[in-house]
Amino acid sequence: MNWDGTFSLTEKADGSAGFISINADEILYFCVDQSQSQIKAHTLEQEYYAGWDTLDRLMQALQTTAPQFYRTDRIFLVNLTKVRKIDTEWCKAYFIDAPDYKSKYCYIARLKLGEVKRRISQLSS
Repeated sequence: MNWDGTFSLTEKADGSAGFISINADEILYFCVDQSQSQIKAHTLEQEYYAGWDTLDRLMQALQTTAPQFYRTDRIFLVNLTKVRKIDTEWCKAYFIDAPDYKSKYCYIARLKLGEVKRRISQLSS
């Protein structure tokens, strides 16, 4: 079975809004919403709920089909092609060139900073 590069996501945590197809290239990152024990997909403008029960399972499914996604820490799975700036002091990845206090970001485990930079460089070449 071939993957068409889209995710079936929903706008409501309970799934009552039905599914919407979002292209993988639009997704900045997936994260665990700890308050609802669900995985959310974030785009620049919107948040969606994914039907996956753990980031581990989602990462396993993406390893061969979407290598641009990488687990930067225990709750974030990031589309590295979307990262525009890395703050090495605070270990944050931003998705715009000039972030401000309202900008979306995700955390990078300090031990993974080097690997994240290496993978971004590899993906951009």
